[in-house]
Amino acid sequence: MNEPKNLTPKSFLKRLSNKKVDKISKFYKSKNISDFLDFADEKSIKSFLKEHESDLLIENLQKHETKNLKSYHVLKLLLDSTSSCEISDALSLLTNNNGVLKGLKSINGLKTYGRVVTVETSSDDWGTSVLAIDNAKNEEVLFIKSSDKDKHDFKKNRSAVWGELTSKYSRKKGIAGTFILGYVRDIDFVVDFDYPVFAIDTCPNAGSPLGFGTINQSLKLHDFNINPGDFVFGDKSGVVLIPKELFKITIRKLINIKINETNIKNNLKKGKNFSRVINLK
Repeated sequence: MNEPKNLTPKSFLKRLSNKKVDKISKFYKSKNISDFLDFADEKSIKSFLKEHESDLLIENLQKHETKNLKSYHVLKLLLDSTSSCEISDALSLLTNNNGVLKGLKSINGLKTYGRVVTVETSSDDWGTSVLAIDNAKNEEVLFIKSSDKDKHDFKKNRSAVWGELTSKYSRKKGIAGTFILGYVRDIDFVVDFDYPVFAIDTCPNAGSPLGFGTINQSLKLHDFNINPGDFVFGDKSGVVLIPKELFKITIRKLINIKINETNIKNNLKKGKNFSRVINLK
């Protein structure tokens, strides 16, 4: 049996960039995408990036919005095989900022990503969350910043702004997931429901459907500004933000990271010393 060869910029996307849209679509719908690199094509990444630069644009993330269906499937295949760890590594190399939104954790273990619809509301007002669902487009994600009356004790007056009904409504509308800088309830339902939810924590109580918050305005966090249309990626490891203006360059760096990681794995399979593979000595 031939030993696995190191991936290069000429081999990473070898099958991907040459497949017709119908074949890519069939592969994607099969959800058999646990190893994206096995689907790689022979066309070089350099040629791919030169000839298909527009494939890596953030505008191509939504099937019903993009003008290029192939670009949509290329991005989906890449991101479905990616982790928050790899994206964080890519951002760190580019900006010295890892992009991690600290404190957010997966409630039901599902991975999701998409362009952000921002929401800011009091924890006493879950009605703004419902209005945001109405405003969101297919395959977008909601990012909700929930604040409390007692700013000095965030946990003292906490109330949930998300739960069973909002999850059901969002999934029906085709929204990709919800990230809550606050609290979620109805966990017995949410944990088994096929709709990704990330939050700071859980609690059983909720406020009222007031609708007094804001939608699609910039959110200020401790280390970040989150703007409408930015990209958020979440999985079991955590949540990472890519500002929309850095999306394309981050995806390019992500591809190089995936190439490097695969080459390391291939070298380890050959029995090479780990420290030497990563040039520690």
